[in-house]
Amino acid sequence: MKIRIKGNSIRLRLTKTDIQNLKTVEKVEEKTILSGNQIFQYSLEKNENSDSLKATFENSKISVFLPQNEWETLVNTDEITVSGHQENGEEGNLFLLIEKDLKCLDATFEDQSDMYENPKAHC
Repeated sequence: MKIRIKGNSIRLRLTKTDIQNLKTVEKVEEKTILSGNQIFQYSLEKNENSDSLKATFENSKISVFLPQNEWETLVNTDEITVSGHQENGEEGNLFLLIEKDLKCLDATFEDQSDMYENPKAHC
């Protein structure tokens, strides 16, 4: 799982393995160790008690929660993205985007073996 944060938006990109883990254990987690006592963490998990995407930030961890219907869309359909907005007191609110990670159309050195086929790669 990759994270991109810009302004009031959080974007998570999920590989095939991430989607499989989300389907079986209903949670995907990652961390970046900056030093022994500085660890940035982020997670995506199913939340049956919510009707919209939401995010929290506690103890150096961003947690994004998927409601049942959005979880179903990601793990059981060919849909690539789910998105939503969360009230944060700012104009435009916090934008949350969860998407399946697609293979690049141009040359890259990144391992793409666990990514989804890009629909734009086929005519």
